[in-house]
Amino acid sequence: MEAPTIDVIVPVFNEAEILELFYKRISALGLPLNLIFVDNASSDDSAHIIQGFSGATLIQHDINEGYGGSLIDGITYSHNDTIIIIDADCEYPPEAIPDILEALQTNDVVYTSRLLIHPPPNMPWLKSLGNQIISGLYNVLFGQSTTDLYTGCKGFKRHCVEGLSFKRKGFEHVLELACLLSRRGYRIVDVPVNFEPRSTGNSKMSHASETLKFLLLILFYAVTTRNEP
Repeated sequence: MEAPTIDVIVPVFNEAEILELFYKRISALGLPLNLIFVDNASSDDSAHIIQGFSGATLIQHDINEGYGGSLIDGITYSHNDTIIIIDADCEYPPEAIPDILEALQTNDVVYTSRLLIHPPPNMPWLKSLGNQIISGLYNVLFGQSTTDLYTGCKGFKRHCVEGLSFKRKGFEHVLELACLLSRRGYRIVDVPVNFEPRSTGNSKMSHASETLKFLLLILFYAVTTRNEP
């Protein structure tokens, strides 16, 4: 296989049950991927399992630094011109990566969208509603048209994030990243993804509380990032 030219950042927190399947599926793509797993102080065997993955890099946190903390470290460690972010739980299928890469040939920022699939995925109604509210408000305030701001699977070119200083280490990093990208003039392009609700473990996100936090933060960013380059 050719030398890795695409960095894939995989945040991990207690995903021992699904990691081997994830690695098998992403490896089967046959793409030049530089896999960067960021283990966020898992209490199960996640880190040990990742150490057995050929060619993969493992970054370990001694304490839980949050979802955003994992992504920030992954971005910092990455070095290729193309960066993909995907969760390790296989809810977002690794097989979506070729679609992201194809869209990145003509776009700088690509988000996978669960809401472009018909019929819609089997998402809890509260989760879906919160996503639509946040995505809609973001679009109005930042001049975008993305349909799935909460997505855990996306890609972008390195130059989009060079020089950015991220401050949010929780799930709100998703919002901070999107706002800063928009202020830099980058357009988010959506590609559909066949979302597969997780069959192992539990979701790490409290959607009701995170939606309320996002509503407050998006207004904050709308004001405070106006002068961002």
